[in-house]
Amino acid sequence: MEPENPHHSAPRSFRVQPLPRPGGPPFDRRKRRSSSAAVAIELALTSAAARARLDAMLVVDDDGMLVARSRGTLDLSMLAAVTPIVGRGQAIPRIKREGRQLDMSVEVIEIAGDRYYVAALGGRYLERRRELEDGAAAARRILA
Repeated sequence: MEPENPHHSAPRSFRVQPLPRPGGPPFDRRKRRSSSAAVAIELALTSAAARARLDAMLVVDDDGMLVARSRGTLDLSMLAAVTPIVGRGQAIPRIKREGRQLDMSVEVIEIAGDRYYVAALGGRYLERRRELEDGAAAARRILA
């Protein structure tokens, strides 16, 4: 009789998402949904910010007015006001929070002929850019 190998265990089962079937419903990764555009965009931005460990995500109109934001306690009114200037390339953001420098990325989107800016604050560059792209796509989809 062979001794039991502690490094060899019974195979573990794992789950794989099923592939979409032609004509079937598409897979949707969103766990929470809302029929309200305001709540839906807030949920999308909050999820994106959480995935990338961002301080905040926001959508701003061309005049610097806050349209939507991720949930949180930060006052984003000043950041909203400068976001279009950063998005147009007219300024480099220099943002500090509690003594630490925060990076900011901005993406410009158009919806029904109007220009909006989606901004992501904090986090690491690659994660911030990835979630900024997802946030911009969500804003286009929800606000259109």
